[in-house]
Amino acid sequence: MNLEQLKTSIRGEIHDPQAQYSVLLTSGEGSLAINEQQLRPAASLAKIPILIEACQQIESGRLHPDKLVYIEEEQFVGGSGIISYLTNSHIYSYMNLIELMMIVSDNTAANVLLESLGMEAVNQTIEQLGAKNTVVQRKFMDTKAQQEGLENYTTALDMVTLLKAISEEDNHYISSKSRKFMRSILAKQQFTNKLANFLHPSMPVTIFHKTGELCGIEHDAAILECKEERVYITVLSDHLPSNAEGQHTIAQIGKHAIDYVITRSKSTLSNF
Repeated sequence: MNLEQLKTSIRGEIHDPQAQYSVLLTSGEGSLAINEQQLRPAASLAKIPILIEACQQIESGRLHPDKLVYIEEEQFVGGSGIISYLTNSHIYSYMNLIELMMIVSDNTAANVLLESLGMEAVNQTIEQLGAKNTVVQRKFMDTKAQQEGLENYTTALDMVTLLKAISEEDNHYISSKSRKFMRSILAKQQFTNKLANFLHPSMPVTIFHKTGELCGIEHDAAILECKEERVYITVLSDHLPSNAEGQHTIAQIGKHAIDYVITRSKSTLSNF
């Protein structure tokens, strides 16, 4: 499968007239862009810049990963995650909170981290990394803030920009140590029903990704690697008639992207 065939396959998956999609895929061969600069509610993809800022503050000594935090019951929020559902479990290290925020998308962990890091600091990091249309304006599951018009936004282009900052050595804003840690935690993502849905353990592909969802919204932002080949892909969806439909469409797009990166890796090897 070459890039032109991939473009045709992905466009063929997006056919619901009601749903809105943004897609950006970049590889060494070129890119596919569909509404890549369209603002969408970020949902849990907003946890990626929080992760980056947490690593920055750990590097600078402002955040101590082993420091323990007591979480009051009034800080518990619903949605994804496990903290609010565990019995008599209130004490976590900052590193635990980072892991929970990313691996099981825990909203309570994300909110505690966001409060500790500072929303302004997170947004400054977003700006410094060039994600010009991404903003974090509220905590997760904060319906009151939503009703007041505060929302977290991003674009497919910005998500790929942040994923590149996490992966590429020529980005001097993020240290090699932080990049290694962030990639390792993105590889442990437990929600695998979208871009990673058709990825089998026997396949020579590694995925580093973060999902997001709200009612009528499904997202996934990923780095796909196969040998020396690397593909960045973000799919954002909004106005879905059902979340299941969005999950299915993103899974199908992921299948095509996985096939593509495997084909690219074989083609590269055959040129040696």
